[in-house]
Amino acid sequence: MKSHARVVIIGGGSLGVNLLYHLTKEGWTDIALIEKGELTSGSTWHAAGLCPSFNGNMTISQIHHYTMELYDKIIPAETGDASTFHRTGSLRIGFTELEEQWFKNLASRAKQIGCAFDFVSKEEAQKINPLMDFSKARIILNTPDDGHVDPTSVVMPLAQLAKKNGAEINRYTQVTDINQLPSGEWEVITDKGTIIAEHVVNAAGCFSREVGAMVGVDVPIINLEHQYLVTEDLPVLSTLDKELPVCRDSYTESYIRQEGKGLLVGPYETFGCKPWALDGMDWSFDRELFEPDVERLMPFLERCMELTPSFAEVGIKTVINGPITHTPDDNPLVGPQAGLRNFWNLCGASIGIAQGGYR
Repeated sequence: MKSHARVVIIGGGSLGVNLLYHLTKEGWTDIALIEKGELTSGSTWHAAGLCPSFNGNMTISQIHHYTMELYDKIIPAETGDASTFHRTGSLRIGFTELEEQWFKNLASRAKQIGCAFDFVSKEEAQKINPLMDFSKARIILNTPDDGHVDPTSVVMPLAQLAKKNGAEINRYTQVTDINQLPSGEWEVITDKGTIIAEHVVNAAGCFSREVGAMVGVDVPIINLEHQYLVTEDLPVLSTLDKELPVCRDSYTESYIRQEGKGLLVGPYETFGCKPWALDGMDWSFDRELFEPDVERLMPFLERCMELTPSFAEVGIKTVINGPITHTPDDNPLVGPQAGLRNFWNLCGASIGIAQGGYR
């Protein structure tokens, strides 16, 4: 590990690796990324990998739009490999007048970003996704450029490109303390040695609060358990000539998409959600999952079965239950840390794959 760097990035998940890559594209090559495990450890590796255009925040929407271009076009162009991005599109279903007003408001913003944002009839939606019941829908939004991607298939190429551009990546290296020197530089102490940096970026994901505490900062982030399940094969999916879009709505509070020949269903619990590690993270946590708790999801899964009847016809093959970080307003925590010189936060992303493309 080098002894000095212009920037040290702590954390090798989606956000940390994306920042590493984009800084090298700006000409900042004297950079070291430090990751205590393997790249994508923590939350990134088990993420469902969804990339939606539908977002109420203009800045975040621009980030999502660029991120999809990064995954689908820029990475393949720079690596020479085929795109791994599944451009399936998305359908967002609204049931109330308030939702209709909200959808139309976001559609006006989308014009400024340049992403496709089209309203479709129930009949058109049925052709796009023949498995879903749209009879109760008041408004349906189609965002055809959306999709999903396997997190590892984009994070690893970005890491390789960053290294090719001159950056250094230190895996299986744990930061144990951070001190500010009289010169204003930062002393980053690890179990493999010490590195002096002009800038330090906290991109530690689930461990962001622990890293923040090293410099006397209380990072406003909490970890919540998030579950999604993958079903057994659904015979009707073998008869389709295209992959189904990702579907979301306020009634199920879930995302539903195709995964192979089955369905992937992930509820966001509006009640009964379960926080984790409120008393602090154990540094030994790495690429681990929690025990499934499908019973907690049943109120949401029953609604999914109502709107997607085929879901009720198949069994559950896999349940993924892992930690996802959240901030008070559910937007990522990005920017300089108040009161500290050249110490930056890049953490708290609850959908870090879609929000990876910071530049």
